[in-house]
Amino acid sequence: MLKKLHLFLLFLLFCLFFSTPFAEQQTLSVALTGQYPPFSFYNVQGELDGFDVDVSKAIADHLGYELEIITTEWDGILAGLLANRYDAIIGSMAITAQRAERVSFSTPYYTSGAQVFINLKDKGEIEGIEDLSGKRVGVVRGETYEHFLRENHPEVQVVTYRSTVDIFQDMNNNRLEAFLSDRLVGLHQIKSANMPFILAGDLLYEEQMGIPVRKQNTELLGKINQALETMESDGTLEEIHARYFGPATVSIAEEGASESMSMGLIASMLIQGFVITIGVAIASILAGLILAIPVGVILHSEPRVWYTIFRSITDFIRGTPVLIQLFFVYFGAPQLGISLSPIASAIITLSLNSAAYMSEVIRSGLMAVDKGQGIAARALGLNRREQFLYVVWPQAFRVALPPLVNSAVALLKDTALVSVISVNEIITETQSIISVTYDPMRFYFIVAIMFFAFTYPLMQLAGKIERNLKSKGYTV
Repeated sequence: MLKKLHLFLLFLLFCLFFSTPFAEQQTLSVALTGQYPPFSFYNVQGELDGFDVDVSKAIADHLGYELEIITTEWDGILAGLLANRYDAIIGSMAITAQRAERVSFSTPYYTSGAQVFINLKDKGEIEGIEDLSGKRVGVVRGETYEHFLRENHPEVQVVTYRSTVDIFQDMNNNRLEAFLSDRLVGLHQIKSANMPFILAGDLLYEEQMGIPVRKQNTELLGKINQALETMESDGTLEEIHARYFGPATVSIAEEGASESMSMGLIASMLIQGFVITIGVAIASILAGLILAIPVGVILHSEPRVWYTIFRSITDFIRGTPVLIQLFFVYFGAPQLGISLSPIASAIITLSLNSAAYMSEVIRSGLMAVDKGQGIAARALGLNRREQFLYVVWPQAFRVALPPLVNSAVALLKDTALVSVISVNEIITETQSIISVTYDPMRFYFIVAIMFFAFTYPLMQLAGKIERNLKSKGYTV
């Protein structure tokens, strides 16, 4: 009896041991742009660096979480948070009443302010915002400065840009009289890029930066606030601030910006981004073509149920911007319980978009084939499948080939849009390089050459296939 009891206890211990789950370290996923030095940028080693990156690491350490940093475009960063793509945004986001209606902000982790910058040659003519009536002022799209100018200074012509680098280009091209930016960021970027821009007037207003989380994520918000309070009391925040903005130090960001990125690192980033671009494009083109052939045949048929359904779908896709379609697939799918990776979202969206356009090309090719060809094939005893495969389709394909290649080339260039859903394709990598080197013309020219080197052989191949089909008698 005692032996059986021992065996039973051993069995219970065995079950308890293997039924107890191993404790897994929780992950804190945060988003930032990676293109906002000195708060977030890629250093000369090609690694994410900056004030916000260090704050993210410190918060994760205090919480005992593993940190995951996701870089994404500023335009869609709040939409990504609301779609549950990451837990929080630690990207120097100003706390505003409008944003606070949709997300919950942590306690502020630093305070900054809005500053007008002008060209050095305009010193004495422009002393502040009051001298900019009717003049063009640049701001980064989506930042609070844009709304501030529109609401408080409607006399100013507001011009929006994707980044400060673009603003600098237009300041040098005399298309702008001034720009509005964060004072610390502006001073750092002007010094790093060695630009002849100076301050004009005092701070327009101060703003506090917080960490937004989803409203229902109250537990995480409480933990972040507790971590910030601890970091404030033990001097961690002050230490990080002094590292980048300390008066008696040369900041790490400035050191990084003063060095130039190595050519090896630049080449590696460009090649990596281009491989992703080509991969997404090829997968989307193949999937789009596979979908487009049957859809094109249906659209060429008599108007019935399937015709009505596919006509409505293709018209809707062709009538809406691909950028909005990307947002719907990437941010909308989680609302339906479907979680797609950024690359999967990009391939699905671009495949459907290209299929809508290619199906119209296929339909046009089929329409170009004389009906007498089908009648002659039927007279020879060919069934419907054989008529299509051996007589109609080869002729229709030859007609459709040039516009199909044009659609493929257009789709390849549309891949630049997928950067808004955190896909690190070639344009995203180029902008990261430019945020350190401040040399946009050189690197955009290199990217243009890379695109041309890929698309030109593609166009030559299409011409060769067309001539080959024509030599075999597949003409209409």
